[in-house]
Amino acid sequence: MLLLKILNRIDPNLIWALYAKRCKKVLDRSYFILSFDCDTEEDISVVWDVHSKLQDIGITPVYAVPGALLKKGHKVYKRIQKTGAEFINHGGREHTYFDKTLSRHASCFFYDQESYSTVKEDIFLGHKILKDVLGVTANGWRTPHFGTFQKPEDLEFLCSVLKELDYKFSTSTSPQMAYQYDPIYKTHSLIEIPVTGIFSEPFNIMDTWAYFGAPDRVKTPEDYLVDVNSIKKLASETPLLINIYGDPSHIHDQPKFFQAMKNLVDITPNVSYSHLLKDTYGKIRSLR
Repeated sequence: MLLLKILNRIDPNLIWALYAKRCKKVLDRSYFILSFDCDTEEDISVVWDVHSKLQDIGITPVYAVPGALLKKGHKVYKRIQKTGAEFINHGGREHTYFDKTLSRHASCFFYDQESYSTVKEDIFLGHKILKDVLGVTANGWRTPHFGTFQKPEDLEFLCSVLKELDYKFSTSTSPQMAYQYDPIYKTHSLIEIPVTGIFSEPFNIMDTWAYFGAPDRVKTPEDYLVDVNSIKKLASETPLLINIYGDPSHIHDQPKFFQAMKNLVDITPNVSYSHLLKDTYGKIRSLR
C-alpha cells in the first residue's frame, strides 16, 4: 500500500497502468457496471425516470435499496425489477435522515459505530425484506456507508455473515483494494468487487455525490464527464472493469451524467454483477 501511494504521488497514471495489468489477468474485454444506492425517499420519486432514460441508451443499473425504503417505494421498484434489473441487499434500516437545519438528507447508522450483532441483524433484515417485497433471494451485497467499514476485521466479519446467507459477492470496498489485489477477488470464500476510483484521483471513489450532490463540492458535472471519458479511453485500449455507482436523486436532471453513461456503453456493453461473475468466475484469484 505504501508503494501504491508513492506511485500515485509520482503520477496517477501509474496506478491506472497497474490496475489495467491486474484487469488483464481476469478479463478478456472491458466490462461496465452501473449501480445505484437509493438511500432516500427523494430517489423513489425520480428513479423510474432515471431508469427509463438509461434503458434507452442500453443500460440497466443494479439497485441497492435499504429495506425500509424498498417498502416505501415498492411500486416503482417492482416496476424496475420487471425490466430485468438486478437488486442486491443494502441492509434493512434507513441510513439517512432529513436534517431540518441543513435542509437536506444526512447520513446515519454507520456500521463501524454499531455492534457486530446489530450489523448482522440489519444484513439479515435487508435480505428478508428483499424477499418479501420483490421475491428476490439476494446473492450480492453493498455495505451502507461502506467507506467507514474497511478494517480487516470488519471485512472478515462481513464475509462470515454473508456466507451464512449463501451470498456469492459483495461490492463494498474502496478502489485501493483493486490496485492492491485484483478488480475481482475472492476472500474468506466470498467474491469482492471494489468500486472504481476517479481517474485523476485513483484512491477516491467515483460517485455522484462528489460531482453533483455535495453542498461544498468543488467538482462539476463537466469534471464528471471528463473523468469518465478518461476511463473510457483506457477501457477502449485494454480490458478494464468499470464499477461505478451513484444516487438517482443526484443526477436525475443532469445531462452530463447521461452523456457520460452513453460514452461508456458505446465502448463496452453494460452488465450486471451476476453477469460479470458468470463470465469471469474461473479466473478469479483467491486471497485466503
